Parts: sequence; C-alpha cells; structure tokens
Amino acid sequence: MGDIVRKKWMTMMDAHAGAVDQVYGGPVGLIWEMLAGEGADGDTGALAERAGLGRESRVLALLSGPGEAARRIARKYGCTVIGLVPVPQVVDEAVRKTEEAGLAGRVDFQQGNALDMSFHDGVFDIVWGEDAWCYVIDKDRMIREAFRVLKPGGTLAFTDWVEIGPMSDDEWRTPETFRIFPYFEAVESYAELLERNGLRLVDGGEVPGDPIRQVGNIRKRLRDSRDAITELIGEEAYDDARRGLDLWERAAGRGLIGRGWLLAEKP
Repeated sequence: MGDIVRKKWMTMMDAHAGAVDQVYGGPVGLIWEMLAGEGADGDTGALAERAGLGRESRVLALLSGPGEAARRIARKYGCTVIGLVPVPQVVDEAVRKTEEAGLAGRVDFQQGNALDMSFHDGVFDIVWGEDAWCYVIDKDRMIREAFRVLKPGGTLAFTDWVEIGPMSDDEWRTPETFRIFPYFEAVESYAELLERNGLRLVDGGEVPGDPIRQVGNIRKRLRDSRDAITELIGEEAYDDARRGLDLWERAAGRGLIGRGWLLAEKP
C-alpha cells in the first residue's frame, strides 16, 4: 500500500477523528462507503425481531453509511430511524436515496461524531448497528454514548466484524493477516464492554453464514464501483483496496475473522 494512501486509510478508519470532513470526505469517504455502507448483507432479520423493532420504535442507526440498513428496517418494521453518519457527502447521498425510496418521512440522517453525539439523553428506543463499528478505535466511549442516548429499558442491537480465532501480535503485524480495521473485538470482549458501560447483555454469538462469501459481497461492491473510485482517487488506491480485501478474505478463510451479533438492554 502506498504511503500516502496508507496514511489516509489508517486515519479514515477511526470514526472519532477530529476533522471529520477531511478524514471521511471525498474519495477516501467513497472507499469507506463501499466497505461499510450500501449493500451490506441483509441477514439481520432475526436480530431485528429479537430487538423488538416495530412501528412505535425510535431507532438510532449508528454509523449507518448511505443508509441501506436504515431504510430496510424502516420499510420492514415501520419504525422511525435517524442515521448518524460522519461524512457530510454520505449524508447527502443517504438523504437522496431515502427520498427516492419514498421514506423521507420515516428515515432521516445527520452528520455527527459517534463518540460525542448531539442527541439528548434517553431519546431512542433502539440503537442499531450493522458491520461498521469495527472502524472505531474507542469502542468503549462509543458504547457509553449509546447507553446515554437510550431510554431506560431500551435496546442495543448490532452486528460487526469480529475476531473469531486467536491471533498473536506477530500474526497481526504480518502482511498475510493485515486487517483493514484498526481494532477487532471478539463477541466476548464486546460483551464485556457492554456490561462495563451499564448495559445488560441479553445474548450474542456469530452471525450464521460464510465469512468468505460475505467478504466476496464487499469485493463485488468494490469491483462494481471501480470506475467511480479510479476516477476520484486513481488506480493505485483501487488496487490497494483490492489487495486489502484479498488479505481480509484470507484471514476469513483461516477462521480468524467473521461476523458477530450482540443484543443488550439498558436497565
């Protein structure tokens, strides 16, 4: 990976970076969108049912990207959703796609910082996440904020990429196990974070399905967007992203990374 792209990539991955516009805007934000946003696997129906999503639910979709997940749950369950997005350009894209989908009255998006949200205490019934929290280094602070904005009795429900096989520090440093994300949790360590921040763990586990296939879906999204990416950021950045996905897929094939889900409640 080229030095300039590497610096942008590593900076981009931490959603609490101060200069959100500079970190996530433009072409760097586009690659983030391809990896963590539109077209994510829609296999979270069972979690949504267990979380109790319904017409009366006020939901915060935390780090929602261009909003596919937010629109999906609003359409299926009738809930009201606010998506929190760190990238202003992605907010605009999410609003545009939501208007096209006819969901503008039920789904809205705001630009904001997942570690310092502007929402009042206790305003959401559910905080929801799909496969994007792995980009945040300070997950402890993010979960503390999620706890704050949940109503008493509210629910935190999310999926994320997690470590499912033991890896040594040396393994993480080798090119063969290079990770796109700055810091993986395991389901167990996520559970500890939830409980440490006052939430009561209800359940959790690995998301069913083949992680290699799931990485392949991300690869397809990246490939389908090749022209847009290369026009904005060049062939080198696209090739760097493709090589990163190769290594990500290899780690999945070795049984080291996969997707997990967790469900917790605020007392």
